Amino acid sequence: MCFSAPVSFGAAAILGVAGIATLTKARTLTELPLAGVPLLFAAQQAIEGFVWRAVPAGPGHTAALATLFAAISLIVWPLLIPIAMALVERHPLRRLAMLFVVPAGIGVSVNYAAILLVRPYRAWPLGHTLTYVNNHPISPVMLGIYILCVCLPPLLAGSRILNLFGAVVIAGLAITFLAFYESFISVWCFFAALASLILWKFFQDRRLSPPALADAGSR
Repeated sequence: MCFSAPVSFGAAAILGVAGIATLTKARTLTELPLAGVPLLFAAQQAIEGFVWRAVPAGPGHTAALATLFAAISLIVWPLLIPIAMALVERHPLRRLAMLFVVPAGIGVSVNYAAILLVRPYRAWPLGHTLTYVNNHPISPVMLGIYILCVCLPPLLAGSRILNLFGAVVIAGLAITFLAFYESFISVWCFFAALASLILWKFFQDRRLSPPALADAGSR
């Protein structure tokens, strides 16, 4: 598997088209956060493409872009995913379970935001991937809570399509952990970005079904 600027820009282009298509399927304001996930992934992949372009000039030249990429990864996703999933979930108990994850997401986001303010990231190549480093030790507890915030809400959803999205994200996590540990942030985000293409199917089915039957149509 080879990652590079062309791969990142290519993924950004595909996700951008899919993201626009997904947004056109959203029927209400509450659906927009989840429908916008592929577009945000597209922006993140484009940023990584520019990180690849900056790498030859030295790690110091990657700081701004690498920190922006890490900010989306570490601050935005653990808060956005549980909120976006809860907003489209119609089953009260499932929605409540997702909302219980939100405070943890806030804590993770605030923690990483504070770290990024004093420890910006830099990036450099590691084989055919990028490694992001900010010389700050990784807290296993915080990482565990982060993974919980990102992976659990899709699995709690009443839609099998969203369950599939969560399962693919977790599979990407496992592959990344086992094969690309030192490039964890970069590679897992790439897998999760590709997984977000599944969201188009969720909104497509949801739009074709009457509102009262939308959940059944997404299963």
